[in-house]
Amino acid sequence: MGIVAKVGAMLQRLFGSVADEAAEASGVIQRKRKFTGESLARTFVLGHLQNPEASDEELAQIAAQCGADVTTQAIEQRYTPRMMKFLEALFREATKLVIETDKSLAPILERFSSVPVLDSSTVTLPISMKEQFAGCGGSHGGGQAAMKLQTELDLCGGGLVIEIEQGRSTDGATSRQHVRRGKGSLRISDLGYFNVGVFAEMKAAGEYFLSRLQFGTIVMLLNGKQVELLSWLANQPGSFIDQQILLGKKERLVCRIIAWRVPQEQADRRRQKVRQEMMRKSGKEPSEERLAWCDWAILVTNVPQHLLTPQEAVVMYRARWQVELLFKRWKSQDLVAVLSGSTEARQMVRVWSRLLAALVQHWLVVTTAWGNPTKSLVKVCEATRSFAGRIAAGLSRVDELTHALNDLCHAIAKTCRRNKRAKAGTFELLNDVSLLDFELT
Repeated sequence: MGIVAKVGAMLQRLFGSVADEAAEASGVIQRKRKFTGESLARTFVLGHLQNPEASDEELAQIAAQCGADVTTQAIEQRYTPRMMKFLEALFREATKLVIETDKSLAPILERFSSVPVLDSSTVTLPISMKEQFAGCGGSHGGGQAAMKLQTELDLCGGGLVIEIEQGRSTDGATSRQHVRRGKGSLRISDLGYFNVGVFAEMKAAGEYFLSRLQFGTIVMLLNGKQVELLSWLANQPGSFIDQQILLGKKERLVCRIIAWRVPQEQADRRRQKVRQEMMRKSGKEPSEERLAWCDWAILVTNVPQHLLTPQEAVVMYRARWQVELLFKRWKSQDLVAVLSGSTEARQMVRVWSRLLAALVQHWLVVTTAWGNPTKSLVKVCEATRSFAGRIAAGLSRVDELTHALNDLCHAIAKTCRRNKRAKAGTFELLNDVSLLDFELT
């Protein structure tokens, strides 16, 4: 089955049986008059895909394309707790559905069975949601309610997995830490997920990890001798340091350490950031050792060198920003974190609708542009909006839906080119590591 057929079947499933089950569980449909669970989901999700700031009148117009002939007032009456529950249930089920293509971003990724990038994004919610989604609090009551979206983006095929957690939960404690991703997979994550015990579990399962090294972690030579890391690094030859070490006093995990000195300007920016963060959190200046750490970029991985050279490890870790860019698109283009509306029910209906729209949009991006380094994913996301109405109208007819998706593929093939850049971007670097351009000192 081709990718267009796959996403077509997934859309029909989401806006068909899954929507009907969520509607029944939530009780959102009391009397079957104009709306069904299917048409209600299509109206609010695809309406917000077409326009994240869709008015009630615009939603009524897309409802007509979904087979529901309703007035603007009928839309206005749908901002209720039951509607919130319906859309939340639909989103939770939608996150279990994964669309991925067989087109990877670059050959380097094909050395691994999958390359999931793990990160999270937090969405602040109305204060009435604090019992269900406890936040970290803040001044004047802000942040008391929030949800965290633990997200894994597979760079190989574009597959997306999302788990919803309370806003106050830490990345290190997420259940995603202990998920098995299969032998030969490579998980890339930032310091929030650093845990030597978790890395040991991954290695035992035949999985690979790539992470920055957490400050203060015990590092030993293979003979068991603990080293003062910065002094040891300074005495190693070459621009890149790539050595086998034991990581963690208890675990003594055999892995590689890959390190290089960063340019002075970058090191100074790091020191400024560390000082600001320490003063904000504890009111104290960081130690001299912590400041000296800023002179170095240090990665740890259990990927053998024949699968990943030091330069390739740098490029792969840089690719972690693809999930950050995904979050940026969700928040700047899809407005998933904007609480707009006169009531909290209206705000939450929009939050869930926009999250669902962003997920569907990602499926369309994977279908039309994943693996094509010439395409701007920002532009592709915008291009999907004009096809929302056709998709809505075609969901009940396979041939029309397939025609709409094929037309979207053709439109993006002819447009949505990335703007020229002075320096190579992530896609270019993944395809040609020699383009890596930074100063080694």
